Amino acid sequence: MSLKDEIEDFLRKFGVFKVGVADPDLGFRMVKSGCHPRSVMKNCNSIIVLAFHVGLDYYTTLDYCQKGDVEKRVLNIYRDWVAIKLVHFLEGMGYEAVFSHGYMDEKPRTARLSFKLASYEAGIGVFGRPSILITPEYGPRVILRAVLTNASIQPDKPLADFDPCRRCDTCIKLCPVNAIDEKLPPPTGFNRDRCVQFVYKIREKTDRRIMFCGYCYNCCPVGEISEKTFHLGRHKTLLDLNEHERERLLETLNVK
Repeated sequence: MSLKDEIEDFLRKFGVFKVGVADPDLGFRMVKSGCHPRSVMKNCNSIIVLAFHVGLDYYTTLDYCQKGDVEKRVLNIYRDWVAIKLVHFLEGMGYEAVFSHGYMDEKPRTARLSFKLASYEAGIGVFGRPSILITPEYGPRVILRAVLTNASIQPDKPLADFDPCRRCDTCIKLCPVNAIDEKLPPPTGFNRDRCVQFVYKIREKTDRRIMFCGYCYNCCPVGEISEKTFHLGRHKTLLDLNEHERERLLETLNVK
């Protein structure tokens, strides 16, 4: 079994539906200065991308920082936890590994490593018109995480025959602020500043009751919306059972 197969087997049990590997020496032509994988890990040989399909549960939140503009979404916390598990898994095999997080520049919120770009290079999906990553399986309704390692793993290639935006203008028609230029190929026709400023205004005007626009993410016709590989849940306790069910369970356990 190859190292990549072992990694995939390890991650499947956490709800990862797809694993891709990118080579830092190939591609990454669109990377911003200071955001290359080797800017995060100097001896990086492989970027492992994890993709979870979460449907519209993407918006589920645990809390948010009222003084700033950072949302702590439950699925992002879980995603990071799985990434840490993968780091420990690789370290246990004798490799070095880190997962990139945080921003290189806080004001425009430029990530130290673009998960979308790493996912594109790893063959997870392609850039859509609104600069979201679109996967063949589930469209944009996924969350992503990248782990960098010095292990040399056979890389995947970008998806060459997947072009979902060619004959689609759904997001162009729906965008409330016309942030997408249909004349330019994705993602070059996307005006990020216009989109972000609109989202900030929504949050301000609604006292943060509305946090996102959601049109391009929710309404993209690619992939399945309902089926998910990851589900939120909680462990039940005895107190969640009705009195009759609880008494019957206690009787079977011989508890008086």
